[in-house]
Amino acid sequence: MKDRYCPFIVLFISAAFFAAGTTDCMEVRGDVFQVIDGMSVTWDPQNFAGLYYDIDDDLGCEQIEMTITGNKLEEPMGVRYSTTKQERDFEFEDWGRYYSIGFLGEDYFAGYSDMEIWSGEMPRLYDVSVDTNTLVDEQLMKVLYDDDAEMTLATGSPLQLEEGYELHLMSLDIDGEKAYVELAKDGQPVIQKVVQPSKYGATMADKTFYYKKTIGETEDIVIIAVHFRNAFRIDGQDFVTIDGIFQLSETAIAVELDTAFDKMRICTVSSDGISMDNKDNAITLSGNKDISLMAGIHIKTANQGDLTAEEPLRFYIYKEIADPGLCKIRGAVQVVVDGSMVSWFPKTFSGFYYDIDDDLGNEQIEMNVWGNKLYEPDGVVYRTGRQPNEFEYGDWGCYFAMSFLGNSYFAGYGDRISFDLMSTIPDTWSQGIISRVLIDDDESRVLEGGEILPLGDNYTAVLTPGMDGKGLLLELFKDGSVLDRAALNPPCTYVYLADLGDMGDVPLVALGLKAPIMVDDQLYCKVEGIWQISDEPIILKMDDQYGFMRVAMIGDDGIVMDNKDNAITLGRNKDITLMDDIRIKTADQDYISADNPLRFYIYKEISVPEEGGK
Repeated sequence: MKDRYCPFIVLFISAAFFAAGTTDCMEVRGDVFQVIDGMSVTWDPQNFAGLYYDIDDDLGCEQIEMTITGNKLEEPMGVRYSTTKQERDFEFEDWGRYYSIGFLGEDYFAGYSDMEIWSGEMPRLYDVSVDTNTLVDEQLMKVLYDDDAEMTLATGSPLQLEEGYELHLMSLDIDGEKAYVELAKDGQPVIQKVVQPSKYGATMADKTFYYKKTIGETEDIVIIAVHFRNAFRIDGQDFVTIDGIFQLSETAIAVELDTAFDKMRICTVSSDGISMDNKDNAITLSGNKDISLMAGIHIKTANQGDLTAEEPLRFYIYKEIADPGLCKIRGAVQVVVDGSMVSWFPKTFSGFYYDIDDDLGNEQIEMNVWGNKLYEPDGVVYRTGRQPNEFEYGDWGCYFAMSFLGNSYFAGYGDRISFDLMSTIPDTWSQGIISRVLIDDDESRVLEGGEILPLGDNYTAVLTPGMDGKGLLLELFKDGSVLDRAALNPPCTYVYLADLGDMGDVPLVALGLKAPIMVDDQLYCKVEGIWQISDEPIILKMDDQYGFMRVAMIGDDGIVMDNKDNAITLGRNKDITLMDDIRIKTADQDYISADNPLRFYIYKEISVPEEGGK
């Protein structure tokens, strides 16, 4: 079965996506905008991968528009959502076309098209259905099968369909022209029919098995169709060849007027599309909010601190992905035009790292297209740089962060840090060392004496206050083995130094400690800040290869990669590994011309873990 119905091909998950291993869900964000009075902003499948898009057929026309008044999205028209049905070919093209509609980021069936097929006949599935437009009945249905793969079916080996259905070949008649087939659901017969694929001059009616059913308000619509190419008998065994399958879900999605989806409600349903507004739900865009807008689509605002006319509040929409498995997060769709240059940035490609609170993340991919090629060495250029980032525990100052291949890393302390107990701190970036930030927080924790403080990567700490209620003993462990013991006199910062790559005495763990406190004759330790980076760094070196890209330059504040020795051809229906999990996808287009050039995008493939998994 050709996979055409995953809504994130897309997606297939964000700079604001959550770091692997820290959560069981992920967010796929749209373009970042600012809260400016009177401004209207729009997201569509091109700048928000949370909306449905099929690159092969250029399908997907959902749109979310917001109009900002002061710092509010007033009701009923502060937020507007619209989507429209579009025609698409069946995979088995002799059945003609049907209507597809994107709705809340998913693809749905909206009806059968009456467009005549090449022979001049009415399309079979439209012709035999009573109701053919599900939007008229205010409901949508999922497409479970749309397949033209050829397969052979024998008696005793049923065709397995979805939702408990099976299609059995019962027998052929003596001439092998008539095939007797039975559709069953959950082991119980539903309907028996005769198809005649090998009959001389067989028509589409002779070759197509169909089963229609009333679903909700939609009367007698075909929900299962199977096309038989031929029937034959070999050594007393009956066979048929199948080359077309189409199946709709029996469970319809209601899109009735006034149906509510969180803060949105359906305000119009026509035979062509659906629109929603935020009637009775005005929305205030203030700092540090996560607002559920509609069915898994949220608005996130930055935790920015002081807002000014020059630095207004930042915000974006995102879609939460919790279903485990691979998710493909795409950037904006581009076209292959000779001499064009296209770019993707963190605010326009959610596969790059972006921190909306601190406006951090500066990765960039630039492609220069000549003919249909990305020539080497600079047909593709990737850049990223270090940026100062304040520790969550403000007493420590700041460090350097760097986004790399869609993830955020620690990239050196420089002279911007104020850990006490230390006079000098090595700058790891001087040797191209970057490392994952495991913990950076200022949450206040109160621990009983001897209680274990869990850290990242199997590190733990145990704090034992002294009998005088002033000093304490801190023990640091990894995998249960002691790494360090220190007698401390809080308030102070404990720092654990170790090798990182070839550089020694690098702070890997820091704990901001307050003086022990006495409660009911029991001494407790207080931790107000934790910092930890991984002891397994990435060491970037000149000419290191990442897929088709190689490190071309390492400077004081960042790196540049190019595609030296790796020219890339942008041909039809390609999926090219560019670097690590970042790939290039080209469309499987039927026609490519100057007026309809080849479409492509970059995407990042992300694994969403099972709940509680890693």
